Amino acid sequence: MNAFTPRRSTEPQISDAITLGWRIAALYSLRPHELPSSPPDNNLLPMRRSLPAAQRLALELHAAAGDADRLGVGLEEGGLEELIALAAEACGCVAAEAAFRDRIRAWHIHLETMLWADHEATGKAYELGSFLSDTTNRVVCGLRSLGATHDGAARDHVTRELQDVFARDRIERIKRLLDDLQARIDPASVRIVGEHLESWHAAVQDRPPKSVTRPGVEPLDSQATIWFQLVTGDKEPEAFIDHEERAKVRGTMFTRTLRSYLGNPRSMATLAAATVVLLFVIAQASGLVGRVKGNELQVLVTVFGSLAGALGLSLASIGQTVRRSVDARAELLWNTALVDVISRRTLRVDDMLEPLASRRAWAQRSPRAATRLETQRVG
Repeated sequence: MNAFTPRRSTEPQISDAITLGWRIAALYSLRPHELPSSPPDNNLLPMRRSLPAAQRLALELHAAAGDADRLGVGLEEGGLEELIALAAEACGCVAAEAAFRDRIRAWHIHLETMLWADHEATGKAYELGSFLSDTTNRVVCGLRSLGATHDGAARDHVTRELQDVFARDRIERIKRLLDDLQARIDPASVRIVGEHLESWHAAVQDRPPKSVTRPGVEPLDSQATIWFQLVTGDKEPEAFIDHEERAKVRGTMFTRTLRSYLGNPRSMATLAAATVVLLFVIAQASGLVGRVKGNELQVLVTVFGSLAGALGLSLASIGQTVRRSVDARAELLWNTALVDVISRRTLRVDDMLEPLASRRAWAQRSPRAATRLETQRVG
């Protein structure tokens, strides 16, 4: 993905498949006993996250079933009602909760099988959505296993979870799915998510999380949600930046444009020839040419004509070449500059992890981190 293909929105079928994968993974990670037992304020209408457990699970099940229907892999008759009944039982019984999760797991395997069999791209999109959702889910599950312990050992545990989530083989799998789907997803979104994954992979090797509490994972939740919005097309990349940041895009684009032309001799020759033509036309229109003696004018025209002929240029061809070159480069450089600015604006690593300066203090508390630091110093 060194160059941008034309910008496009995510195809509806691919968006639905990513959304379905995201929903099923999120649904599987929910624990009824961790959800509210009643609305927090009877004077306000409850929103999705504040719904009591049974109603929240029913909502998520309806949403996932709707996505599955749109993809032509809906539940069999009575299947949704069976799941909702299981969800209601799961809210008060550990065994019923396990049965509910087993049923979700079986549904997931059925969906993945049917989507891959029907249309490989939708199978890959479903898997992409599941991977992105589990980026947060796995860390939350790690926190759940810690209970009330939040000491140095707990921080090491969460750090290992983050390193597993952003392990090289896992992010390469996600990036491979993005590559395979890039003809069906906005290439700017594909590149932003890919760059973010690399940033997280590098950062979690050396920087511990700021907090090992559930609120401390919110930046990771936010990051995964941004990726979901980008790859599904729920939010255009440009929507993440304001007017001031758009000005930065224009500045970055201008700098890149100058560098690209200065580093390309053919482009420089074309621009130089176009500049000569433009100056000649301006001079002629302003009457300056009329003041040049006949022999001098003849020499100028002859020299310029010979130069243009040697380069295979004409006034019309120069105009067309410059216009095509400028348009193509402008689009490429705008997209590249746009990705640079949006990628920096939407990266949440620094919100989640300690500053790099604190890594040595962390190493003093963590033998594993100290070993890594010593290895890097020797290397």
